[in-house]
Amino acid sequence: MMIVTNLAGETELLVDFISNSLKRIRQVNGDYSLSFALLKTEKNKHAYPLVEEESIIEHDGQQYRIKDVTEVLSGITPIKTVQASRIFFDLVDTYKYDYLENTQYLQSCLAFALDGTGYTYEIVDSFSSAVFEKFGEDNSLSLVQKALDVFGAEVQINNKHLKFYRQIGTETEIQMRYRYNIKTLEKYVNTNNLSTRIRGFGKKNEDGSYVVTAEYISPNAKIYGIRDAKPIYDERYTNYDELLERIKTEIIEEPQVSFKVDALELKKMGVLTEQLNEGDRVFVIYEPLGIDLIARVLEIVDYPESQKPAEYTFGNFQNNFVSEIASFQKTKDNVEAILNGQQKLPYNVLDDAVIRATEALTSAMTELIFDNGIIARDPSNPNRLVLINSKGIGISLNGGATFKEAITADGFVLTAGAIGQLSANNIDVAGTIRAINSEGTTYIDGGKIETQTLLTDRLRAGVMTGFIIQTDDIPTNPRVVLGNDKLEATNGNYKVVLDPENWGNMAQISIQQPGFVTLDLYGSEGRNVINSASAPLEIQAFFGGGVIVNGDFAVNGSKNASVKTSIGHVNVSAYETAEYYFGDIGRSEVVEGQCIINIESLFKETVNTNIDYEVFLTPYGKGLIYVDEMAPDYFVIKGDDIPFSYEIKAKRKGYEDVRLELTHESEVEDIVQNASQNK
Repeated sequence: MMIVTNLAGETELLVDFISNSLKRIRQVNGDYSLSFALLKTEKNKHAYPLVEEESIIEHDGQQYRIKDVTEVLSGITPIKTVQASRIFFDLVDTYKYDYLENTQYLQSCLAFALDGTGYTYEIVDSFSSAVFEKFGEDNSLSLVQKALDVFGAEVQINNKHLKFYRQIGTETEIQMRYRYNIKTLEKYVNTNNLSTRIRGFGKKNEDGSYVVTAEYISPNAKIYGIRDAKPIYDERYTNYDELLERIKTEIIEEPQVSFKVDALELKKMGVLTEQLNEGDRVFVIYEPLGIDLIARVLEIVDYPESQKPAEYTFGNFQNNFVSEIASFQKTKDNVEAILNGQQKLPYNVLDDAVIRATEALTSAMTELIFDNGIIARDPSNPNRLVLINSKGIGISLNGGATFKEAITADGFVLTAGAIGQLSANNIDVAGTIRAINSEGTTYIDGGKIETQTLLTDRLRAGVMTGFIIQTDDIPTNPRVVLGNDKLEATNGNYKVVLDPENWGNMAQISIQQPGFVTLDLYGSEGRNVINSASAPLEIQAFFGGGVIVNGDFAVNGSKNASVKTSIGHVNVSAYETAEYYFGDIGRSEVVEGQCIINIESLFKETVNTNIDYEVFLTPYGKGLIYVDEMAPDYFVIKGDDIPFSYEIKAKRKGYEDVRLELTHESEVEDIVQNASQNK
């Protein structure tokens, strides 16, 4: 169940969202978000308008703030796609203008950061004090993140109540051995940040020495050698043991490993995924690097309203989403301060030409002479001067004999540009600029470029229309043509066409042969479609590669196997059922009135025989046989002593409760049809 409440306090129950679109992400100290697609129907006509930016969505006891809404039409039915983050991230909108300093405890920092926000907290584990030069003058989210970093804490969030631990999650007895008892959906290994030695320096004495220093060398130095991490300098530390513990937390002494496993794989291992939460720890053996490590559940992605299995990401490191959000807000604040004139733009981000000009002008030693105006002359090179008088400004390199750079009432003369460069956001040309060299002549005439040869490493343009990129001297050979809004890549009469004028509400690419369209690729109404209008669409995998479909595979037409016969290839259709069944066929014989059939172990891994399954018998001879007993691992046939064949059909694992599941298109079509009937 989902409930929506807008900023005005209006609340409605949310129905007719597309069930298999509901997705939830949970991370350690990180993202906790909800996304879904919502159809506008008669049932939710009051709730649909409330689903807008900044409204609150309540699901499974947790509150999320909508941050992103996109609305499209599917036929005549509006559909909103929604992205919402948990309300914890609202803390980014509260700013603390004061600050704390000197020695502080986690409790005092949280009390300061969360004061006036409506958030409550409890500190479960014990934490040492920390010394701050300044804790404050930042938004509350950034301050909570700073406290997490400094005190080495993790937070568990339940709406507006926060619990702080040294480490969330629990120890489990789960053991995972890569490629042996698990198959991963995705694997990541990174040794870029791996170090085996780190040094720390504490409080500094007046003579420049340190009150305390510490060094830690990882046992993995035996494997990877000595790799130095960036040293830690922290004035807060005067005790060796405390400094040593601090630098140990900073070093990354194992390869960063993470892997993604779905719930079905975990259930094969006997793991009760319903009891597996963020931060829980498992033991991992990673054979390729010969290492054993403790991995944590870093992320859980689940689909609460569909049969799609949840995905679990395990790893020995974590990306801090809270820190990313806080840093983004700080960057946003700095940019706004620069634009409002409250903060200066850092010198090192200026354009190269501006930096060079600034350095040249601010470092100059100038001699001023008053003769026919003001002459500013370079004392180290008298030939370099600037003349300013009532006629204009001139720059000379030959003592004033000629001025190749000048601004006068008659115009602007420039040969060198801005210290060798000409930089501008916009150049408007009313007349003609002509550049002549040995390669030919280039004209810029009122914004138009005509050139015999254009040689460039990079060509950038805001708008380019009506052009041809010729890759061969013969016009019918490969080339790219842009005419009005249409882009064509051609090779003789064969072409790939991108024609936005014909797109309508979809994006389309056409692959054409002479006289007819052979293939269209387009996206429309939340779908991606490949369409072959005039010929069968063939998918060929050469060299025995085969075709693999990751995800569900739906066919509006028939599903056939193409089998070669004496009269050519014929289609043999696939058997379809209303539910997800896998089947197996075999033969056996009743001896002395009984036959026990053991369900093949590999087949049993694919189906759920702990619930009802079906067995069909065919006797080969006169007599009566029947199914007497059915167990998860076997079934028993009794009757007359005759040979027989059997067929077993059982529900596919993970799809036990699915029957005639509506597709997205079916839901939309049904709603459109009902809306039409009610008019």
